[in-house]
Amino acid sequence: MSVRVMKEIIFVAMGDENFRYKLVFEPDETLSQYDLTQEEYKSLRLGDKEKMVNMGLDENLAQYAYLMFSKRR
Repeated sequence: MSVRVMKEIIFVAMGDENFRYKLVFEPDETLSQYDLTQEEYKSLRLGDKEKMVNMGLDENLAQYAYLMFSKRR
């Protein structure tokens, strides 16, 4: 697993509104560009904060990812 890649995705999303939009509304296409395990992909895609934290992601970044993905629900 690469927490570094998950962090990179979230940091880019924080600063780039277009990327954030694609990540939320076109997640399969956007996330396919990154080397993620199935578990990492699923946790980001679902905004599963607890799983992201358990994988080693900082709680604040996991919260941001959760909030970002909850926008499309």
